[in-house]
Amino acid sequence: MTTLSPARTLVAFGLWLMGYSQPIGLFGQTYQPNFSDALVMGGWVSPVGATWDTNGRLYVWEKRGQVWIVENGVRLPNPLLNISDEVGDWRDHGFLGFALDPNFTTNGYIYGMYAVDRHHLMNHGTGSYNANTNEYYAATIMRITRWTAIGPSFNAVNYGTRQVLVGETRFTGVPLLHESHSTGSLMFGSDGTLLATVGDGASYNVVDVGSSSDTYWSQALVDGIIRPTENVGAMRSQMLGSHNGKLLRIDPATGDGIPSNPWYNPAAPRSPQSRTFALGLRNPYRATIKPNSGSTNPADANPGVIYIGDVQWGTWEDLNVCYEGGMNFGWPLFEGLTPHSGYMSALTANLDVPNPLYDGVSCTIQYLRFQDLLKQDTPIHLNGHPNPCNPAVQIPNAIPKHFHSRPVVDWLHGNQSRCGASMAIPQ
Repeated sequence: MTTLSPARTLVAFGLWLMGYSQPIGLFGQTYQPNFSDALVMGGWVSPVGATWDTNGRLYVWEKRGQVWIVENGVRLPNPLLNISDEVGDWRDHGFLGFALDPNFTTNGYIYGMYAVDRHHLMNHGTGSYNANTNEYYAATIMRITRWTAIGPSFNAVNYGTRQVLVGETRFTGVPLLHESHSTGSLMFGSDGTLLATVGDGASYNVVDVGSSSDTYWSQALVDGIIRPTENVGAMRSQMLGSHNGKLLRIDPATGDGIPSNPWYNPAAPRSPQSRTFALGLRNPYRATIKPNSGSTNPADANPGVIYIGDVQWGTWEDLNVCYEGGMNFGWPLFEGLTPHSGYMSALTANLDVPNPLYDGVSCTIQYLRFQDLLKQDTPIHLNGHPNPCNPAVQIPNAIPKHFHSRPVVDWLHGNQSRCGASMAIPQ
């Protein structure tokens, strides 16, 4: 196996990790000089990621909810973590995010992000629970949890140390109402904060602005997984009152939002708004932080430059770069660089945002629409955010509103790609 750098080794290993004897789409492909395709190790069950600790040990996590250690090229006989009974491993869902604490080799902390099996969510801790029972194709949540591995070897976790950071109950997790668009990547910023990318939890079949027949919205409402105001499908990506479609930034010790987050509310540190660092994502399956970027002080609101691969819908895919808090990557009103006609035309009220001009007579639009609160950016913010009842009046600054942060590149499912407006990315 010929490589020039650990980064290239990681790329090759990551492709292999998708669980195929050869990566999809690479059959017969000619590699660039100094790149090659070689089997590193077989025998995995749907592995979805890998990382290393500071001692060079490899950690591989599987979609079913198991994490394994590979030491000196040999997989240890028992998993570091096995929560298969809790993880909902169906369709695109499963145990997709994993991170080691920056001080793992001394404190033993590990973190996982996963879809929760509905049977576990609704019955664990009661007489109705059966560890061998699964309930799939039903409303549930995504969860972020911390465990402590037992030192000094750190080869196995102490399950009694389990601490749920996000999603302690069905009322506090990230809603999951369809077969995809759930958990993504889990990573640490340079400032020690924990970052997570999560999907919109909505349908991938239709323009979903709530009550879509192929989703589990009704069940989620009854269970309290979503509030009535959150029954807006993919528009949850634009709601500060929803975890869906966000880049979250939390305290790894508590799960609280970080006070330097753009919409942090000290009265509700565990609210979605307090945890949100950026928004407007659809299915941000994988993200990474640029090495040696960012500040070491959480108060600076600069965890590093974050590269987010967001799976878009039927036309474009995109790569977003988050270099500051408060960025809005546009979904579902934008797909890639351009407006999405289906969602742009589906005027949908954000029931968390009353219209300050509403009086029932001269202004009959009681709530501002998502389309009113997000606009395509221009060099001078041309036209701003006019109130739909009176275009001469701007929506006040007290109401959070956004300009579209364009992707640095988007590409068709064929061979066409486009670059967004040039941008200077902080080091």
